[in-house]
Amino acid sequence: MNTVKLVVIFILVLVVGIFAGSLGTKIYLKHELQRTGPGRQSSEEKVNRIVGRLTEDLKLDAGQQDEVRKIITATEARATGLKALYEPDLKEIYDRSFARIGEKLNAEQKIRLLKRQERFSSRFNAMYFRSLQAARAGIPDMETISRLLNLDASRREHVRAVLKDRKEREDLVIAKYQKLERPDLAALSGDLKKIRTDTEKDLSRVLSSDQLRHFKTDVEAY
Repeated sequence: MNTVKLVVIFILVLVVGIFAGSLGTKIYLKHELQRTGPGRQSSEEKVNRIVGRLTEDLKLDAGQQDEVRKIITATEARATGLKALYEPDLKEIYDRSFARIGEKLNAEQKIRLLKRQERFSSRFNAMYFRSLQAARAGIPDMETISRLLNLDASRREHVRAVLKDRKEREDLVIAKYQKLERPDLAALSGDLKKIRTDTEKDLSRVLSSDQLRHFKTDVEAY
């Protein structure tokens, strides 16, 4: 089953949950919106737990542990990045659902529903920004990128400059939306996609098609 099918199924399950009543929403909120709350594992804690288990099971030496940690960190970042990619679309589905429910309510009920939607949106937006930041934090360092892409000194410096520019542009865009009371996640996602496209275009000028493919599959997290 490919990634697109998995995402579609996941979205459908959540949509069914919200129409089924509070149970679906409650399960989703507990599992996703409160992941970083008290008692929840952070990405770093999850990586430490996995590396610890692999070290024990496989008897990894110190050098192997360092390499495995880098791989697991990048994997966690890519998984989180995938979630961040579809969350704006999921948010639109929920917003349309709230709107359709509102059409069936009287004035007093609409006010109550709006308050519920605002609380939900606030927590959902916070979850999205956490996912985005976790994905960005897990992008491999320049030494690892150079090794993955087999870069010579000249290409390495070019890639470093391109990724530095990308990070600075993303920092500005994310900060702008994060300050808003009701950030448009779809618009933010579009802005980030534009930056990602520009980055790949810049890299294509110095990287081979094979290196660019490895960048998309082994480096890029979202």
